[in-house]
Amino acid sequence: MTTFFIIALVIAMAGSAMVLGPVLRTYFRGHEDDPQPGITVGTGVIVALLIPVAALVLYSRWTNWNWSSGGVAATAQTEEMHSMEEAVAGLEKRLRDQPDDVQGWQMLGRSYVNMRRFDKAAEAYGRVVELTGGDNVAALADYGEVLFLSSTDGMAGEAGELFRDLVPRAPDNPKVMWYGGIAAFEDGDDEQGTRLWTRLLDMNPPDAMRQIIEERIGPAAAAEAPSAAATPSATEALEPVADGAIRVRVSVDPFLAQQVNGSVPLFIFARGAAGGPPLAAVRRSAAELPLVLDLSDESAMIDGVRISDQDALTLVARLSMSGSPRQQSGDFFGQVSYSRENGNEVEIRIDQVVP
Repeated sequence: MTTFFIIALVIAMAGSAMVLGPVLRTYFRGHEDDPQPGITVGTGVIVALLIPVAALVLYSRWTNWNWSSGGVAATAQTEEMHSMEEAVAGLEKRLRDQPDDVQGWQMLGRSYVNMRRFDKAAEAYGRVVELTGGDNVAALADYGEVLFLSSTDGMAGEAGELFRDLVPRAPDNPKVMWYGGIAAFEDGDDEQGTRLWTRLLDMNPPDAMRQIIEERIGPAAAAEAPSAAATPSATEALEPVADGAIRVRVSVDPFLAQQVNGSVPLFIFARGAAGGPPLAAVRRSAAELPLVLDLSDESAMIDGVRISDQDALTLVARLSMSGSPRQQSGDFFGQVSYSRENGNEVEIRIDQVVP
């Protein structure tokens, strides 16, 4: 943007020179035929000076560039960041008044993780550990994770000590398996690391994580781990899908799951492909995950609107951390676009966090 500004200024000054040059040449030749050469020169000087000024004023007034933030795209990004910072500032203020609010500190920690401010996230999760007396494994795992991400020591520092201690205490915690495996490999204990990561594959981790695990422990060991499709919850006998209904399989990212207790409400709903209010909705709880359910005309929320008549929908599963049916910052969610021509079954994985 600075380069453009300089080029525009040079062009404006060149235009000024084109106006002022002939005037000055005429003036210095004596302007014998002009009884008032001073007026011509004065007018030329004024016009010449006004060209760059007018160009800058008009551009700054009518251009879509935001001078304070660096551009239209940057404006939207800046506004979004400001919105996040304002929300965090409001949460921090609330926690100053309610310093024992464990859920508030957890939400603040997640917010700082989303903002990539891991040092501040460590402070928030450290407060959660303090308030829970060091007995909450999920809180300890969250704390260890941000310590690892905010430190240059890797597993040689406090994070490594924490996860080495957590492995025997919480052998089934996905986050403990992941970071405990990293610590084991850094210690040269490949057997322990392979054991932890092989078990982690049973829990169907995100694709990027699965790729890292398979590259580290080898394809043979990875092949021995059953896929999520082979788990009892996914293969249990189910009634055939009713005509017009949609069978929805809902799962949650194992690392998000560790931050949710069983009483957290789970909302599954369908919207029209173009948006608008929910056409159908079902309420369950986090304790039921992973689950399989059918959205049918019986789930409809609007009279006269039938799920069976919809060829395309947006399906959303949301864990409401606040307990509210309305989406709130800090909620966990997943969504998919559904087209009836692709069949009557769909999978939703809850793996995102509302900013």
